[in-house]
Amino acid sequence: MGFSLPWSLLLLSLLMGPRISREDPAPLVVTGTQGGSVTLPLYLLPEQQVESISWMSRSESRAIASVTMVEAGGLDTFYQAGSRYWGRVNVVESGYSLQISNLSQEDAGSYRAHINLRSSRITHIQEYWLQVFEKLVPPHVTLSSRIGDNGNCIIILTCVAESRGGTVVYSWTPLSPRTVISHGGSVLSVSLRPEDSFPPFTCIIKNPVSNSSSHPVSVPHICTGSGTLREVTAGNVVIGTLGKSVTLPLEVPVDQEVESVTWNSKGLIAVLQPGPAGKPVLVSEIQGPYSGRLSTPHYGYSLHISPLELWDSGPYRAGISLRSPLINITKDFTLLVYERLKKPNITVTSQIMRNRTCFVTLACFMEEAGEDVQYSWDPHGQGAVVSHGGTTLSVSWRFGDSGSYCCIARNPVSQNSSSILTRPLCSASLLACSLKKEFLLFWILGAVRIEWI
Repeated sequence: MGFSLPWSLLLLSLLMGPRISREDPAPLVVTGTQGGSVTLPLYLLPEQQVESISWMSRSESRAIASVTMVEAGGLDTFYQAGSRYWGRVNVVESGYSLQISNLSQEDAGSYRAHINLRSSRITHIQEYWLQVFEKLVPPHVTLSSRIGDNGNCIIILTCVAESRGGTVVYSWTPLSPRTVISHGGSVLSVSLRPEDSFPPFTCIIKNPVSNSSSHPVSVPHICTGSGTLREVTAGNVVIGTLGKSVTLPLEVPVDQEVESVTWNSKGLIAVLQPGPAGKPVLVSEIQGPYSGRLSTPHYGYSLHISPLELWDSGPYRAGISLRSPLINITKDFTLLVYERLKKPNITVTSQIMRNRTCFVTLACFMEEAGEDVQYSWDPHGQGAVVSHGGTTLSVSWRFGDSGSYCCIARNPVSQNSSSILTRPLCSASLLACSLKKEFLLFWILGAVRIEWI
């Protein structure tokens, strides 16, 4: 009777035939900064001898880089394909991880590492999801006002971040019982009595790679003052949906003769004058991004914009010129345009088994989130930890617990959700651990039996 391990390995390799592939259960979420560099980490066990690695990107039809190792395990050949990644990819020799430099928004998306080991016929696949965010610049704050039901002056501060996408989290300082935050944190309302005084307010914005803040903004008593018509100068925040229409509502004093109304937003965009039977007529429309998209409702000087574009967001001012009495009145608006949200993506960023408990970290993200997106999870559960502005949920799962988690994304005009089943992920990990032991025992017994014969 004898036991020859090499003969058993040879027989096993002959039975296995060509290489097959095995994927990791979920992609690893990696975050990078626009213009900077990022590393997609490759996780290998010390005893694993790598034969070759190919790196794939969803945006390219072939491998963007590949590495072939010599027998001793050193770096033999590094090849990068002629693509938009040319000159920007490199392999970190210590662990064969892929480094991408000079990141752009176009680099965001899915990546794969195809790993071939010398001692295995299985091609291991590690998946990644790369998120690229820009460094935030200081936001600007616009002011408007209205008269509250109790006669107090309501000052509305709207924080606008110049971001081309991605998750932006807003906050304000200082806060008090007379301040209210809304619209995902971007709008701060201050209830101001005549005798009140507040220190300057600062808007703070954050994304996963940077943060920035506005200049301190003071809130004067702009609802009252000589020569000011309070009902007309009341400010307003208007919410619109991308591709739909919106109306900036303008009320003129009753029984007053209007000479003209001008609308401005980063410059003059329209001029309205009374027409036949007193109906307002759009007499001048400035050529540019608003061309063909402006109109007026019937018998009103309000401004109708359709269809809305994202760049329509910002401050607007209506200037009313009256003939009798001769007076100029202004009214300020802040238009916020949002895109209807698509379904968010959920990835599993970690999965560790200990004492038959599955520790899972779920990351929820939108490919094109826009601004003022808020995230929540259902069920939340005792012991669950929510972080990164609500996008990340860390839970420990045991058999009998809820088998799925739902991520809900909201903005001021829509909401959408996605769910993920944690039971199959955790059950697969437990099963895999058990099957490895059973397969190892079966393989050893089979090898002993072969040698005995």
